[in-house]
Amino acid sequence: MSSTSTHTPNFAKLNDSNHPTWSGEMAAWLCSANLWRLVNGKLPQPKLSGSPTAAEQTKLDTWEANAEKAAGQIYLMVEPDQRTHFAGVVDDPIKMWEQLAAVHLQKKPGAHFNAYNDVFSIRKQPEESLQGLVNKVNAAMQRVKDLRPNDFDLTKLDEELTSISPFSHVCELDSHLP
Repeated sequence: MSSTSTHTPNFAKLNDSNHPTWSGEMAAWLCSANLWRLVNGKLPQPKLSGSPTAAEQTKLDTWEANAEKAAGQIYLMVEPDQRTHFAGVVDDPIKMWEQLAAVHLQKKPGAHFNAYNDVFSIRKQPEESLQGLVNKVNAAMQRVKDLRPNDFDLTKLDEELTSISPFSHVCELDSHLP
């Protein structure tokens, strides 16, 4: 399955605000280490028969070794304050990945407000290229889409915009206070 090297990925560790970028980079790294199919659940744990053959046992041992590698890499690539989300699942890379997604992609109004606020506060910086600005907008919009509930429609968008509009003005006023 994998002859993964033990090098650590070279990108920022997961913190409370970079899950969209981190998850893409971590998934790519796990792909390059032949571990992604295990983490995303497409390569299930092999089942042993009533009296397992040596080949079955070897296959299971290899899967378990790769699960340990994946779990270790995921654990090492999150900031210490994010590791609290691994309580009880630290040896299961599938559950670790799912838990991080559940925490960082909460489909709740507060998360939506923050995502919309991020989109509406994007400004082109003097040294920034137009393509750089477009990339920032696309990344912010992807976060908005990731946080939408499955039954999201235009009526719900209207309701959300109506409810968050007053708060965006409060946030703007607060940013002007010393």
